[in-house]
Amino acid sequence: MTSTINSQRTLARNPIDSYAMPGEECLKYNKIQWQLSTDRMVLLVHDMQNYWLDLYVDRAPLVANVLSLVNAFRDAQLPVFFCRGERAKSRFERGLGLTVWGDGLNAAHVREEDCQIVRDLAPREDEYVIEKPRHSAFFQTELEPTLRKMNRDQVVICGVFAHHGVMVSCIDGYMRNFQMTMVADALGDYSEPEHRMALQYVAQMCGSVSTKGRVEDLLR
Repeated sequence: MTSTINSQRTLARNPIDSYAMPGEECLKYNKIQWQLSTDRMVLLVHDMQNYWLDLYVDRAPLVANVLSLVNAFRDAQLPVFFCRGERAKSRFERGLGLTVWGDGLNAAHVREEDCQIVRDLAPREDEYVIEKPRHSAFFQTELEPTLRKMNRDQVVICGVFAHHGVMVSCIDGYMRNFQMTMVADALGDYSEPEHRMALQYVAQMCGSVSTKGRVEDLLR
C-alpha cells in the first residue's frame, strides 16, 4: 500500500480504477493495418514494472492479458523484448523529466524491486531487456540495432502507459521505419479516454491497432 501512495504522489495521480478495456471496436480507428508476419514480428512489453503497476487498484486483468500475449509469442518461438525505465545516474541526466514529472524512479522512496518487471512477466534468459532513459523504447537504447540485426521490422507492443511511453515509442518506431502495432486490450493507461486517445492517434498517424485475440490467432 505504501508504494501505491508514493507512486501516486510522484505522478500526481489518483490510484487507477478499473475501466472497460478497448477491444474489437478499435479496429475502425485504423487508417492502415499492417499485415503481421511471423518472419518479421517481435513483441515489445513496455514498462510493466512494479513502480507503475502499483498505481492500479487491480492490476490483475492487465497483467493477465499481457502474460497471455507473452506466452503466445514464447510458444511460437518468436522474439520477446521487455523495456523498462531506468534510474537516471544524475539529476542532470534526468533533464526536463525532472521538471515535468519530478524524481520518478530516482525518488528516495523507490526501491530496486519497484523498478523490476512484475514477477508474473519475468523475462527469461533468452529474452531481451531494454533499459531506457526516456519515454521511447527506441531513444538511446539497443532496440533498433538489435532489430536490424534480426531483420525484423514489425513491433507488436503492449504494456503501460498507452498515451505516454507506448504511444511515443510507436511514433519513434514509425520514424525509424518500423511497423508498430498497439494491442488494444493488452495496454493500460490512467483512464479509458486517455487509452482510447492513444489508440486513435497511433492508428491514424503512425501505426495500427489490433487485439490480443487477433494476434494470438495469427500465432496459432
